[in-house]
Amino acid sequence: MVNISPYDILPSLIKSIGQRHFYDQVVYSIKALDSISNIRIVSYSKTNHPVFLGDYPITEMDKIYCESAYLLDPIYDVIYGKNQEELVTLDSIVNEDFFHSTYYDTFYQRLGWCNETNIVIGTNDDTKICIAYSTKDNDLSLQAVHQELTPCLNAIKAAVLTHERIGNQRERTPLLEYKNLNQSNDYSHPESQSLTKREKEIVGLILEGLSSASIAEKCFVSEGTIKNHRKNIYRKLKIKSQAELFCKFLP
Repeated sequence: MVNISPYDILPSLIKSIGQRHFYDQVVYSIKALDSISNIRIVSYSKTNHPVFLGDYPITEMDKIYCESAYLLDPIYDVIYGKNQEELVTLDSIVNEDFFHSTYYDTFYQRLGWCNETNIVIGTNDDTKICIAYSTKDNDLSLQAVHQELTPCLNAIKAAVLTHERIGNQRERTPLLEYKNLNQSNDYSHPESQSLTKREKEIVGLILEGLSSASIAEKCFVSEGTIKNHRKNIYRKLKIKSQAELFCKFLP
């Protein structure tokens, strides 16, 4: 398997915001990391049973978890605790007693997960969305995933929050408002005022998920010219990557 960086997948993730397959794209983006062995996305609520998000078959184990087992899950207690964290590993919150617990004996060990980590995203006080994944059974694979995934976390979180705010609409042309950044007078980032009309247009096209080559074709210029525009945009906005650009402009 070719190990693709999540940075390469982010444009497709941004384009899928508001569409039915959004959470499938989130799964695909994270599974691009070769060390990921399992992944599930769960929507938790204080008042309702959890729900698995994404278009994949629900197993019998998934049903058991959503019906009752989740109440014994240490992760469930943590995400609604006082000291909320955005990145939680199971190993960091349990002790040896966990491996002798009813939850472990009757449920968790049957999953076969190792190094479980949860990206916790609070959409409001009640609802928490957890992107839970496991890695291959060694510390090096866990470290490799964290090293590649951590710089993208803010962009992934912003995409999820935006998608949830839109309301999971099935059909929506994503982020159309960014096509006309150059026409907007109500812009939340003061430094963006230094961008030229062409640069604002290119920012909008980047946020639509277009590559430099596609933007060059659309703007009738060379790919090298677009790359130079990107460098100038990053410099003026005081950012260093496309992921930071997504984070800056996603509402």
